[in-house]
Amino acid sequence: MRAREACATAMMTAACLAASYALVGVPNVTLMDFLVFASGLLFGSKVGVSVAVLTWAIYGTLNPYGFCLPVFIATSASETIYGLAGGLLRRSWGPSWPEREKLAWSAYRLGVLGFCLTALYDLLTNIAYAYAFGVPLPIALACGAYFALLHELTNAFFFATCTPALARVARLLGPSELGLARGREVVRSGGT
Repeated sequence: MRAREACATAMMTAACLAASYALVGVPNVTLMDFLVFASGLLFGSKVGVSVAVLTWAIYGTLNPYGFCLPVFIATSASETIYGLAGGLLRRSWGPSWPEREKLAWSAYRLGVLGFCLTALYDLLTNIAYAYAFGVPLPIALACGAYFALLHELTNAFFFATCTPALARVARLLGPSELGLARGREVVRSGGT
């Protein structure tokens, strides 16, 4: 991992942890998922996945709600879908992603994407919960439906409303700072 990616990983992991602990009193409302997605979108899938794994390695171990190994593994693995999705979207949009599409359309699509990714995340973690505690899967899904829907709707909101800020950051930093230059390595004086 290059120095830029290592710094981005460390900073985004710290942001995820700060946001998670700040919102710990509000179950299933978290900025972590969006921040992991933003890590992938701004810096690539490798950084996004690294942020997801490192965040859950710390937050999952020092979780105020307790520790359960199967649920810990499921949440750590499932969180990577946000980083992967951000990285894949970064590749498909390319260097001019903030300017190419109308911001409202991008925000809407990212809101829908956030909802769908979170639905997958909730399904996988509910399956792990059912397995870990010996609860029949339909009962686990039914009991977790309210919390899952809350998680999915708040993530859709965060994905959609945080898009303008993310686009502005990408514009201010420029493609070379985010490593978005295609087909060539970004060269800087003093190099990394």
